[in-house]
Amino acid sequence: MPLVVMNAYAPRGWLVLALVFLIAGCGTSSPPVQITQDASSGQTTYKTRQMRLSGIEMTQGLETGNRFYMQVVGTCASQDCVPRSYDLHFVKEGMQSVQIEGRGVSLTIGTETLSWKDPQNRSVNRASTIRSGTFARVEVTSEQLSTIGGVDEVSGTVGGEGFSVSHEARAPIRQLLRRLEEGPDESSQASSSQGD
Repeated sequence: MPLVVMNAYAPRGWLVLALVFLIAGCGTSSPPVQITQDASSGQTTYKTRQMRLSGIEMTQGLETGNRFYMQVVGTCASQDCVPRSYDLHFVKEGMQSVQIEGRGVSLTIGTETLSWKDPQNRSVNRASTIRSGTFARVEVTSEQLSTIGGVDEVSGTVGGEGFSVSHEARAPIRQLLRRLEEGPDESSQASSSQGD
């Protein structure tokens, strides 16, 4: 947060501007796309902000503190490289544990439906308990990610529960793809130094 030294005799207008500046400086949030590089391997990782899943109903009883998100993560072997594929992470946030029916994923993107079988229980669909963190992960190509980011509606299922992700919520995907198309610039390099 920036430090502003106030003059007791300063005009009131300046005081208001200084307070606005302080509030703006304190109100930080995670960037839409975070870019990190491993110093030893040179590997670059691109990670979007978590995108809220709507309509998912896994919480039982009166507790409604759980939230569910999707996040895109892509890695490649050098600085400013472009990943060939990306992982979609499905993330649960909240203290209450919930039961899911397997970890299979399907996505309906416009008129196309993509499906991934449960990687852990291919032969039998067993229920499992999840707490906080990533509970399912699937791989998509860059073309599929572009479609996921660009279409008007995306819906699907994960762990046997239905969800949708609004076009507005998927803005970090579009910003990631735009960043990769345009290449690095000063603003993206500045955001790449930020941590979680």
